[in-house]
Amino acid sequence: MIPPHGTPAGDRLSAATWRPGAITALQHLRTELHNHRVYPAIAYDEGQPRLVIGSGTLTVWADREGMFFCWGTHHLEEPAEHAPADDLPQVARQIARRLGEHYTEPITAP
Repeated sequence: MIPPHGTPAGDRLSAATWRPGAITALQHLRTELHNHRVYPAIAYDEGQPRLVIGSGTLTVWADREGMFFCWGTHHLEEPAEHAPADDLPQVARQIARRLGEHYTEPITAP
């Protein structure tokens, strides 16, 4: 049975079906953010995947193809900061710095 649109399961199915580039990019960014001790949750709003950091402190989303990241306090609202997705370490650094006191330098392997 296919879950109906507008339900959490339906939204996840829609996101996985229609936006694989955005989901993959967000998953890679999420892993990179972990190096800065930033642990975002993945959320889906009407099929739009996004990362949520803190309790609404910051939201990160990607374009359909996963080529650009945007981040701001409100999902899909302008103005938002943005950067190309091909430089994950720099994007993660910018997002971590924006969080201010939560920012840490990347964890280096021993």
